[in-house]
Amino acid sequence: MESNRTVLKTNTKRLNTRGAFNLLGTMRSFLILLAVVLLNLSATAQLRKSTKSSSLENHYLISGVIYNCDWANDKETPAAYVQIVIYQNKELFVAFFGGADGTYSFYLPIGFEYEVAFGGSAFVNKKILLDAAQFPEERKPRKILFDVSLFRNVEGADFSTLEEPYGKIIYDPELDMIRPDEDYSVKRKLELERALKKARKILKSSKS
Repeated sequence: MESNRTVLKTNTKRLNTRGAFNLLGTMRSFLILLAVVLLNLSATAQLRKSTKSSSLENHYLISGVIYNCDWANDKETPAAYVQIVIYQNKELFVAFFGGADGTYSFYLPIGFEYEVAFGGSAFVNKKILLDAAQFPEERKPRKILFDVSLFRNVEGADFSTLEEPYGKIIYDPELDMIRPDEDYSVKRKLELERALKKARKILKSSKS
């Protein structure tokens, strides 16, 4: 009978411990969600402040989907709540999170150069330069669609090539269109492919 009591007490302690962990997990999820909401509110307020004296007629809408490239399972899925940080003429402009479904969108006033960093602390960041100093005011609709594929860091891999912007978006007056700078992008893609190739070797050797 004494033995049965001991088992019951032990099981009760385990249940209490599990309950505590569940409570901590719930609190952690709530705090993360609260942080996302507060940062998005901050981003909205900052954007309103920056556009207080100007109409959205002088802005471009940049939107797209952020994907998580999962090398282990060889698949790509939308990445939830990815951090996006925007610099205007090298000064912090706004920071916010993408949606639960990987989508993102924001307005940028023309007349400036922007560096947009996708990834935050969860992914290896990719930076994009937008030279909006030359974007035409008369163009309608003012929309730029840009999808981003991110991946998580691999221990031992060197992704320092991504410290520089991965791509540039420019206005081409000859073609009268906003487009990626292909000459710049080709070189950057080759550098990244070399880094990814080495990272895949590291992953493969760690599994064997």
